[in-house]
Amino acid sequence: MMNQANKLDPLKPGYPFNAHLVAGITPIEMDGELDFWIDRPKGLKGYIINLTVSGSGMVFPNGGQSRQVHKGDMMLIPTRATHDYGRHNESESWHHRWIYFRPRATWTEWLDWSQTINDVGFLTLPTDSFEVINELFQKIEHSSKSETSLAEELCLNLLEQILIRCRKFDHARPCIPIDQRILRTCHFIHENLARELSICELSHIACMSSSRFSHLFKEQFGVSVRQWIEDQRISLARQLLITSSLPVNQIAIYLGYQDAFISHGFSKRTLV
Repeated sequence: MMNQANKLDPLKPGYPFNAHLVAGITPIEMDGELDFWIDRPKGLKGYIINLTVSGSGMVFPNGGQSRQVHKGDMMLIPTRATHDYGRHNESESWHHRWIYFRPRATWTEWLDWSQTINDVGFLTLPTDSFEVINELFQKIEHSSKSETSLAEELCLNLLEQILIRCRKFDHARPCIPIDQRILRTCHFIHENLARELSICELSHIACMSSSRFSHLFKEQFGVSVRQWIEDQRISLARQLLITSSLPVNQIAIYLGYQDAFISHGFSKRTLV
């Protein structure tokens, strides 16, 4: 039977990772308590972003595309991606910071790293940027353990900074600026999340045809307009649930869900 204590410790096997965001550091020392291999053949429900701060680790040790990671190397493991890793056998230690998270819809383009092995992304930070990224990881870990109502929002904001910086460092993929017409429409959507928004209305805001608008929006964000709107509503609902005393049904109605529990399956479970 799985040790029940392990369910509460993200550094031990069996931790379910049911939270929206969890952060920490894994200080692996040779023959120490944490010196074992992580093997997840079915991946996880969310993403993991990982930064090696000292020592050396090995990713995919048994495959033909194994990858050794050193200080300043980052790893991005997407949803459901098979992965296994641990301390490199020639290194006495491997200390790595990590963040498990459920990404926002607007992050799609930042999560597409150019260098991948078995769908896992890899990136080496410029030497002069290591401390900046390392400090952001530390702030997220500290904030994630806070019980204040806005702690998670702060963590997500800091995580956005990490992802944006990593996107900037990924020189193999030149940054494509967001079309100002699409950006204007996104602001309009945020201001009108509580009401029904048609593609026709949104394309009018963007001053382009409906087909062109839908195509350009998905090209820039990686998801359809409808999916992006739905993701923004869920994100706002989660924020209201945490920071206000409103019950779930009132939050759902506020966001335009007339039959929150039956028609849309909107519930507290949807928000976690």
